[in-house]
Amino acid sequence: MPSRFHTNDKTILVDNYDNALDVTKQKLYAGDYYTSTDSSINIAYNRAIHRYQVFPSRDISVSINENPRSKENFNTVRLLEIPTSSDEFDQYIESEVALIKLNANFSEADYMIEQESELKKKIIDSIVYLQPLRKNEKECAYFEYDNGNSKIATMCVNTLKEKYESNLNRASMSLEEVQRLLLEQNIPIGIAKELALIILREY
Repeated sequence: MPSRFHTNDKTILVDNYDNALDVTKQKLYAGDYYTSTDSSINIAYNRAIHRYQVFPSRDISVSINENPRSKENFNTVRLLEIPTSSDEFDQYIESEVALIKLNANFSEADYMIEQESELKKKIIDSIVYLQPLRKNEKECAYFEYDNGNSKIATMCVNTLKEKYESNLNRASMSLEEVQRLLLEQNIPIGIAKELALIILREY
């Protein structure tokens, strides 16, 4: 389990995408976020708090707009969505377990409950990691940058201008320096790296 996350009953906030995937797996292992109707578990990036969110589709407190350039819900972009309707999701897991047991020639008697539980976890792992990302870290960085209009982008660009315009220091700012400025603002490291590249490329 990731070491740093907290929950408000439905939504869990984590520092990076890998931890968001780990939380998603743990929730699916435990059967959380399942419903008998159409549902899903989601991972999103929230620019207002610079954190990744894991939440079920039934959590209406998380507003998502699939067009990050629109004015509504501009602070949150969805990265991943896994359907979790209990009828479909559970049935798929059970059918995969039955198929593996059949192919391995296991009988019900010699197939222990612990083994089946581990097998279900491995199937869930494969489901989670094979899901295509709606947005990658580079796209999230462009979302964060917002054509240079975001608070973080403005701060970094102003710092760059001050450095270039200074009579005392004519040295150009390195990628590592720009990245450090972003990390000081608590930006996730993957997005900070991509964001630093955008800023240096434009300025």
